[in-house]
Amino acid sequence: MSRLARRTRTNHAQTAAQLRATPGVWLPVGEYRSTTSADGIAWMVRAAPGNESGVRYAPAGSFEAYTELTDTGTRVMARYVGAV
Repeated sequence: MSRLARRTRTNHAQTAAQLRATPGVWLPVGEYRSTTSADGIAWMVRAAPGNESGVRYAPAGSFEAYTELTDTGTRVMARYVGAV
């Protein structure tokens, strides 16, 4: 039985900075093996909860995010729409 390859961890501070630098442009946040994980990350980007990764996307509502299926998992895409 083969093991799944490790995936690169997402640097949310760097990703949020890239999104802020290109307002309105959809960029990938990361790709996740499960739809549940990807949905959780997309929610975190949109809602900006007070946890360590969520505050990178504050204030809540300043980013939009969606998920899309890929051949190997589910990708999260996001864009910066400006502070609300």
